[in-house]
Amino acid sequence: MTRDCHAPLVLLVGVFGLSANLRAGPPDFTLTSGDKTFKLADARGRHVALHFLLKTECPYCQRHVAEYARRAPELAGVTHVFLKPDTAEALAAWTAKLREAGIDATIYRDADARLADAFEIPDGYSFHGQTMRYPALVLLGPDGAELFRHVGRDNSDRLAWAPFAAKVAELSRNPAVAQYNLPKSGPAIDGHDPVAYIKDGKSQAGKPELTSHYRGVAYRFASEENRRKFADEPAKHLPAYGGWCATAMADGRKVEIDPDSFQVTDGRLFLFYKGWRGDAKKDWNKDEKGLTARADANWTRIAQRDE
Repeated sequence: MTRDCHAPLVLLVGVFGLSANLRAGPPDFTLTSGDKTFKLADARGRHVALHFLLKTECPYCQRHVAEYARRAPELAGVTHVFLKPDTAEALAAWTAKLREAGIDATIYRDADARLADAFEIPDGYSFHGQTMRYPALVLLGPDGAELFRHVGRDNSDRLAWAPFAAKVAELSRNPAVAQYNLPKSGPAIDGHDPVAYIKDGKSQAGKPELTSHYRGVAYRFASEENRRKFADEPAKHLPAYGGWCATAMADGRKVEIDPDSFQVTDGRLFLFYKGWRGDAKKDWNKDEKGLTARADANWTRIAQRDE
């Protein structure tokens, strides 16, 4: 591996290059990989990480893809898009090698590096006898605007997963988390799997090794399948009212819950108190429609205190 001594040394602010004017980037774009297609417009509402990989053979690129593909479910609500400016034939061969190595990731073709051009990824890096653009990672927000970028100085200068996840957590943290039913340290819902409630209709304890973070909150899962479902659609699986008792929220009160006392109505997960003071779920079902409206209004008021 060589570096052209005349190529510009790309250094941005700290580890992360925050765009001076938060460039919006292209209004939309479409990428293909075999029979798969990625459209930016379809990813609205999610963070999108664009990984600009080098042309030709690149072990550092493979390690980068492997790390992010393996750890992606740990950070919900983020779509990872890996791009290479190779020919379709070269890209197919490169992807096959990833599959052989057990790496399940789609690599999209950035033909003639047109998307890299649109995002102004610096050119002039000398590698394997060719001159190409520097390796880069660009994070787009839910509205498609650029939030930050990391451009490597050379092939080995890649943004590792840990600082990436920390930056996304910082940028996406929900201010209303201060009002959530959360322990001082540890996962939401006392470590129970939020997907299992909705998908399987049962309360199931999650495993510490199957944790995912979303907007400042940690959730645990009973299976890798459930964790991936959550990573793909986190908002769909969140408990109502920040995890507080739904019946008590109808009165504007934040009351602890029994994670085994729950109800799923119209795809929404409601949790309830159950103990020596009574069974809140029974009270809820006496007028679920009316109590839901009241609880929704109260939670909106409470959550907005920190927004």
